[in-house]
Formats: sequence, C-alpha cells, structure tokens
Amino acid sequence: MYRAVAIIAMLALLCAAAALMLWRRGTHTRERALTERFVDRQVQAPRPQHAPRPVASAPATAAPNGIGAGIARGRAAFANLMHRAGIERPRALAGTTLGIAACAGLWCALRAGPVIGAGVAALVLAAVYAWLAWRAQKRQQRIVRQLPPFLDGIVRMIVIGHSVPAAFQAALASAEAPLSECLQRALPMLRTGAEIDHALGAVARMYRVRELELVGSVLRVSVKYGGRSDVMLDRMAAMMRDLEQASRELVALSTETRLSSWVLGLLPILLGAMVIVTNPAYFDAMWSDALGKRLVYVAVALQMLGAWLLYRLARLRT
Repeated sequence: MYRAVAIIAMLALLCAAAALMLWRRGTHTRERALTERFVDRQVQAPRPQHAPRPVASAPATAAPNGIGAGIARGRAAFANLMHRAGIERPRALAGTTLGIAACAGLWCALRAGPVIGAGVAALVLAAVYAWLAWRAQKRQQRIVRQLPPFLDGIVRMIVIGHSVPAAFQAALASAEAPLSECLQRALPMLRTGAEIDHALGAVARMYRVRELELVGSVLRVSVKYGGRSDVMLDRMAAMMRDLEQASRELVALSTETRLSSWVLGLLPILLGAMVIVTNPAYFDAMWSDALGKRLVYVAVALQMLGAWLLYRLARLRT
C-alpha cells in the first residue's frame, strides 16, 4: 500500500517539475520572439545572418565525435548554465546535488524498491535544474533591465568627447552586477584584438541575451564607419525600455490565464493525494484490482496529457 502511495506521489512531483520546466522554457522562448519582432519593426531591415552558434570552446585535442565530444558538450553546457545562474562554486554545488540525490535514492530504494529510488534521485536532480534555470532567467531579466542605463552612460561619455571604446570602458566601470559580470567577460577578448561585436556576440550567446548582439553591432558600425553613435545608442535605449514595458504589460494581462492553468493542472494531483492520505483503504481496493490498476495508469497518462495541453493553451504565442 505504502509503495503504491509513494509511486503516485513520485509521479505527481515529476509532473509538477516537468510542468515548471516547460513553463520556464516557454517564457524564455516568448521573450526571445518578442525581442526579435520588436527589433524588426524598429530597424525595418533584415537581420544579419550570424554564424552557427558554437557549442563550446573545446581544446584542439578533444575528440571530434563520439563519447569525447558528448562529454565536452555536456561540460560546456554545465559551465554556461552555472555562469548564467551566477554560481561561484559550481563543482561544490554539483557534488552536493549528486550526493543528496544518491543518498535519497539509496534510502528510498532500500525501503520501497529500486524504481522508487531512481525516481526520487531523478526528482532531486530535476528540482535543482529547475532552480538553476529560474535563477538564470532572473539574472537574464536583470541584465536586460540594466542595459538602457548602461547605454545612457555610454551616450553621456560620447557627448562629452570620449571615443566609443573609451566610453564603453568608462560606462562599464560604473555598471552594476550582473551586467558588469557579464560584460567583464568581453574585456579579455577586446584586449587580445577581437572586434567589439564579436566579443559581445560571444557573451550574448553565453548568457542568452540577444540585445547584447545588437549593441555590439551598433558599436562596431560606429567604430568602423563613424556617424552619430550617441543618437543610435539613445534610440536603442528607448527601444529597450519600450520593449520592457510592453513585456510587463503582456505578462500582467496573461496572469489570470497562466494562474488558471496552474490551478487546473495541480487540482487533480492534490485531490488524488488527499484521497490517498485521508482514506487509504479506498485506494488500496483499487490498486489491488487489475482493472483498478489500469485505471490509475490511464489517469496518470491523462493528467500528463492535460498538463501538456494546458501549457500549450497558456503559452503566449507571438
């Protein structure tokens, strides 16, 4: 009986974690699509075709394919996630997470079986990943909000007579975290002779901030061809503020729909858990019957299908 309750609780928690991950991914996709559409409307010109996004800067001795390439891609993805989430000690966090997942999985496996243990270990890893994704998304939003004041600082430095690279360096000195941490990664590339658009493009791909690529392109055009870079940067800052305001209004208008989807998705899970806890004999009679066990499996499958459909309905299409 207790094993059946543990299986149902584990499936419910896994469904909730999967729904949270899908919601975070949909929010990130929506923000990227909104940014691209707004930039297209403002610039009224086709975006330049960028080179394919590099997966990682792997050493020259890495294996081109097979297990070595997969390990290198996994390490690069892990490092990028830790950078975006602002984790200063990623190895300590990874070791702690694996230790907790292993201990929890082993304890549950000894008490309820290996399937429950594997599910609990996977749930711990999914929860930590969801927390890292949420933290990375919040930092990305803060970086986007800090870009307009940073551009205003560059404009002020250009107006008083500084060159574009000098204005960029001076504005970077007064920038706040996490934008300062993000832009500090571009300084070594600039010191080695890389162009500013390439340096900011690499940082933008690492932190998934497309606005930095646009800033790098504008600064590159100003350095190479001249022109009123202060006017361009001022208009870009105004465009980013308008985009941020429109995004907040859209989130506010869609709050009721998203909250309704969460309530409808979690209500069957909470109701089933309450029935199992308050009246375990009722569920035990269903679980001991072959037809009842099939009905439980069908209910879990329908719950997962319903959560996916609610996610598709509540996702903001652009």
